[in-house]
Amino acid sequence: MSSTRDTGATAPTPELAADTLLSVRNLKTYFFSREGTTKAVDGVSFDVKQGEILGIAGESGCGKTVTSLSIMRILPKSGKIVSGKILFNYDNQTTDLAAADPESREMRSIRGKEISMIFQEPMTAFSPVHTIGNQIIETIRIHQPVSKEEAREQAIEMLRRAGMPSPTRNIDQYTFNLSGGMRQRAMVALALSCQPKLLLADEPTTAVDVTIQAQMLNLLRDIQAELGMAIVMITHDLAVIAELTDRVMIMYLGKEVEYGTVEDVFYRSQHPYTRGLLGSIPKLAPGRVEIDPIEGSVPSVYEMPTGCKFHPRCPHYMPGVCEKRDPPLIEIAPGHAVRCYLYGGKEALE
Repeated sequence: MSSTRDTGATAPTPELAADTLLSVRNLKTYFFSREGTTKAVDGVSFDVKQGEILGIAGESGCGKTVTSLSIMRILPKSGKIVSGKILFNYDNQTTDLAAADPESREMRSIRGKEISMIFQEPMTAFSPVHTIGNQIIETIRIHQPVSKEEAREQAIEMLRRAGMPSPTRNIDQYTFNLSGGMRQRAMVALALSCQPKLLLADEPTTAVDVTIQAQMLNLLRDIQAELGMAIVMITHDLAVIAELTDRVMIMYLGKEVEYGTVEDVFYRSQHPYTRGLLGSIPKLAPGRVEIDPIEGSVPSVYEMPTGCKFHPRCPHYMPGVCEKRDPPLIEIAPGHAVRCYLYGGKEALE
């Protein structure tokens, strides 16, 4: 039964499994400008189960971040969800976030409380003219009926759990007074302040050194286990994916090209792009470092290739096949799917 017109909320539906928290279905998010249309996300589908960690990986510009911004409904003005569904299961109801008004009361109640996000760069996520404590306290009070004093105590506790040193003192600091690692911990505390059911983590370890990165991954794993929340980990770092996630989706130019468990993707990878990414990881050899890079470069968003978007760089390119039409996503084993004509789908071209 439909609820308010501007939210897109619906009652629980059989098409969404009980253990599925989020289901993104054929999502298309485009950006419109004078230069043309950029198909940043062009038909992505995936599910996130309750309490699991899904990794989304791929080169810069493949649509990872835009996917997360679409889920949060915080796209820039030039961006628009043109089709698809983002089904979110919470409070015994299923809401299509793609159909919701980004400024509706329901969407504002979901954003920050039910779904939260760790942004890639905390310096741009936090206001520079307010202390980190004020911003965390404000978030808590928006979603919880607590006093300012109670919210401050909760904020200090969350900073402590996020590994912030001297949280009772640093709660009153501005971001420019904090180190990169401390800013990242403050960002984690802000994102988790209302104990969301789903956390979107966009490159949370990019701006920190290797030591802090390891601490951040351990922190996310511990808090995820403690709160039982689901995480979508967005990164180009395959080592982070291997360390933290349960399942993996590899994206290329707005589409998922391979989808499966960590073991499937890392040890039984099938798509040429996935294999290329894994081959690009430096390997130590006697007296040298071996790298097998992917040939070519990512094409311009205004001059996208026809058919399979990867075919100009693919070592298995089949003339007369790959450039005709985008291949379908084919399940080659239970839970392991690949978008490539090497595994079928050619009959659709005839």
